[in-house]
Amino acid sequence: MLSQAQPTVRDEFAFVLLAALIFIAIMLVYWTTPQEFPPSLEPKVISVRMLPNTQKILTFKVTGNLTAVNLDANGTLSQLISFPENNFNVYGEKEVRAILKSPVSYGKYEGYIIAKGKGGEDCIKVTVYVSSNLSLTYRSIPVEDFRIYNYGSERVVESKYDFVVERSLFSSKEAKLIFKLENMEIEELKLKLAISDAKGSGYLVVRLNGNTVFRKKVVEGFEEIALNVSDIRELNFITIGVENEGFGIFFKTSYSVYEAKVMARYKSSPYSFELYLPQKEIDDFHSLEFSSTLVQQNYPSVEIKVNNQKVFIGKLPISVFKLNISKDLLGNELLLYPKNNISFSLLTEGEIYFSNNIIKVYSYAN
Repeated sequence: MLSQAQPTVRDEFAFVLLAALIFIAIMLVYWTTPQEFPPSLEPKVISVRMLPNTQKILTFKVTGNLTAVNLDANGTLSQLISFPENNFNVYGEKEVRAILKSPVSYGKYEGYIIAKGKGGEDCIKVTVYVSSNLSLTYRSIPVEDFRIYNYGSERVVESKYDFVVERSLFSSKEAKLIFKLENMEIEELKLKLAISDAKGSGYLVVRLNGNTVFRKKVVEGFEEIALNVSDIRELNFITIGVENEGFGIFFKTSYSVYEAKVMARYKSSPYSFELYLPQKEIDDFHSLEFSSTLVQQNYPSVEIKVNNQKVFIGKLPISVFKLNISKDLLGNELLLYPKNNISFSLLTEGEIYFSNNIIKVYSYAN
């Protein structure tokens, strides 16, 4: 009997030991697995003024490394607010929108936006004042003068027609093109030659500001010579001539050039600036107004964006421009932040100089 009981006791002890080891392993995994921290919301307080039966978009920031963040609201605020995106993950930082729809009845509505994560929660206190009449106040901000341009096609910056360059033992004849470039970024620069006649064995040579950029025996036809943009100065000289070598110096070489053109392709140059708004102006935002005096070439089409939302596309008035911005071109509310980017660019070829620029930020007064 004793010999049969001993294996049973050992088996039970081994089972208990195995269970303890499994439990310890599970706890080690649990203890060493990083746990999520609670989400962090900014700003902590939002106060909004609205007319009855209107809509406004709130933007706020959720920070952390989070999974399955759920948004909710309490108090009377819950009757007005909705969240287009919910149950989302956050990797560092995320901008989130909430839509407020004011009721027809006047009054004060308040509550908290609550963000719940696996590690806890955070909240924003929101107060909405709905009234029949809201007065406006504004802040004026000067913007520096700026120019935008777009020259997608090539432009002739200098040209010369019907000339001959030649060299012999006792004589030589060269041609010069002198040009200045506009104060713009150049994408490409080249010299185009239309050669109507070539006689002799010498080389056609082209120099830009003293540096040889082309040396070749050519025939009748067209030559396109790329010019190094880094060699460009404020005032530039292109010399077209002939070089003979060997026994060729005793003979004459000549090239008749029907047309020589210096062609430039300029980079498109947009302009943007940052508009900084305090939280109160964001909460009580009504509209932006941009005004400017213009000088234009070709009257091009313009695109204006606020934080990548398109707010204007079209041609501007001839000399004075004023634009009021409250929504984008699709009718969506502007998504505003403490730091906002406003950009101007041309959709068609031309150039516009903006001066005496003022931007006004309109917001609801207390």
